[in-house]
Amino acid sequence: MQTIGEPAPLPEADRSRPFLALGVVATAFLLAAVGLAVARGDAYPADQGRWTPLEMAERFNQLYDDGRVEEFQALLSPDAEWCHDAECSTTTPFFGSVYLHENQTALESQYLHATGGTLGAECLADGIEVTCIWHQSNLFFEIGGIEPWVGPQSFTVEDGLITRYSGGYRYQGVLVYDRVEQNQYSEWLELNYPAEHGSLFEDQLMLVFTEEARDRHRELTAEWAASF
Repeated sequence: MQTIGEPAPLPEADRSRPFLALGVVATAFLLAAVGLAVARGDAYPADQGRWTPLEMAERFNQLYDDGRVEEFQALLSPDAEWCHDAECSTTTPFFGSVYLHENQTALESQYLHATGGTLGAECLADGIEVTCIWHQSNLFFEIGGIEPWVGPQSFTVEDGLITRYSGGYRYQGVLVYDRVEQNQYSEWLELNYPAEHGSLFEDQLMLVFTEEARDRHRELTAEWAASF
């Protein structure tokens, strides 16, 4: 029964429309969020802020090992500092410094990946501080019978980003190891793949590190190593 002056009740189908509309909006929002997460890539997972400092350091190490430079550098705060000693008594900006820390780590990561390298790391966390011991090697090391490079790395992780990073006292050429082995690889490449040598080496000593060249180096250094 309807009292005069009262609005007529909505049919059942009409009553559901606000909820249906809300569901459509929520679904669209969810799809947009998923699309954004995919677009942002693995370096920006939605749960990154919930990672522990240890998980952040381990993620950095894995991306570094894989040669995924943009992704491991994206884990660092834009204002991240590079520590010049274990106590971080002296720091410089990681990005944009005259010391070119971002270039150095990029080169080392790309070189490691391109030459069949491996990065082993044992890490311990103390609050927001994480210390890792890295063990780095590659095919040049193995062919030359050289022991892996071992050194400390430290991270400070705050609010889901690495705010301080220390790579120890490495220098830009540390992963080149013994030049003799790299020269042998260059000579082998020039003999067996002369058409490719010019695109894979800038000169007799410097490997080209475009993504395509890096993947090709990884294939060819394995073939070169198998020839021994």
